[in-house]
Amino acid sequence: MRICLINPPWLTKKRNIWTDIRSTMPPLGILYLASILEREKIDVDVVDYQAKLMDWNERENMLRTLDYDVFGITATTSIVNNGYRVAELIRRYHFDAKIIFGGIHVTALPEEALNKIYVDFVIRGEGETALLKLLKGEPLNEIEGLSYKNGGEICHIMPDGFVKDLDSLPFPAYHKVDLKQYKPAVGAYKRLPAINMATTRGCPGKCTFCNSANITLRKRSAENVYQEMKMLSEKYGIKEISFYDDTFTVFPSNIKKLCKLLIENSIDLSWCCFARTDSVTTDLLKHMKAAGCHQVMYGIESANIEILKNIKKNIHLDKNRLAIKAANEAAITVRCTFMFGSPGETEETIDETMKYAKELNPDIALFNITTPYPGTEMFNWAKENGYLLTENWDDYDLSFPVMRLPTIPLEVLTQKYGEAFKSFYLRPRYILRKFLSFKSFMDIYLFMEGIKSVFRFIKFR
Repeated sequence: MRICLINPPWLTKKRNIWTDIRSTMPPLGILYLASILEREKIDVDVVDYQAKLMDWNERENMLRTLDYDVFGITATTSIVNNGYRVAELIRRYHFDAKIIFGGIHVTALPEEALNKIYVDFVIRGEGETALLKLLKGEPLNEIEGLSYKNGGEICHIMPDGFVKDLDSLPFPAYHKVDLKQYKPAVGAYKRLPAINMATTRGCPGKCTFCNSANITLRKRSAENVYQEMKMLSEKYGIKEISFYDDTFTVFPSNIKKLCKLLIENSIDLSWCCFARTDSVTTDLLKHMKAAGCHQVMYGIESANIEILKNIKKNIHLDKNRLAIKAANEAAITVRCTFMFGSPGETEETIDETMKYAKELNPDIALFNITTPYPGTEMFNWAKENGYLLTENWDDYDLSFPVMRLPTIPLEVLTQKYGEAFKSFYLRPRYILRKFLSFKSFMDIYLFMEGIKSVFRFIKFR
């Protein structure tokens, strides 16, 4: 049996800031699946259409030539329509092949996928165990996390897939992709080549806009993470890691142990991570800096207390200020994200958040339109109240509203969103501060790339 795992393309609109600044990183989910299958001597390949620059005619020609018994396709909401298009082409040219979908979107909406005539199975949740059992031919009604068609009925075997011991997983099958094709988001790296890793699954937060609120939190041991970092450095020549955990610092003692291992063994890696502002201390950040961390990203979202309550981002504004101060004291740069268009948003609350962003004055600020993804509490709220504008998943790209709220007109929301980038980045104080912080030509290059992206975005808005 031969299986091909596919990461569909992410095609952003011209007026989307992410078209210019987005990362292209190895698809960790399917690389973990590939490593599990390889361990069981199953012939597996990976096709990453996000790393391959092709138009649809080229993709169709490539899919026509692929010869596999099974195709597995991953799908977040923003790329699921492209995943369906890939599956339709596979069915056209490989009628007898089985097509399996997995990922966050189809975990939330398995019946949407199974109602497509070209989709045979959906694997919900974490797919390592379910995919292996399915390929080995175990009874369908005994595979937890599997959804499938049985005559005219759709069956869901509960619960969703779940890996209790993350250390039991082999490292992702990095050799199945060309690591030179990947790069982090603009402003989020210092050195190349750079790729992503994850040390946890799940998040301690219960934010209404995030799928991770529904996932049980687990961690890999510091020793396990260190061994993967060592392997990436020595075997593949990787110079930097972007940790994609929802909250990298949620287990501080584990992170300190990892930092100790990196320092004691002099591993030549720089890295960055995501964190909640209520999960860092000056002491922890100093350990991270000594071990190679150069940037931390905090999700701030809003400056309005009522909005933060509405989205269950229960972090006091003063905690954000302290976390940024702690990172500055540790000489770690700060990237902050903000959202416009959450429940309760008004023109005044957006102005409040824009003012707060400038007060916090992080090195990088990213502004997004609040997007209620399927499977989240916010999506259910918006749908039940008739606030959803569309269920065309191509529009769920963080750059255009998909909710019409009673508290703010759409044209005001989109106008303020465009203004936020100009208001933050074109301040003389900000530009002077950045120029005074440059330590290398790479710093200058990355800053200019970011500013050019902002100017292009403002022009198209």
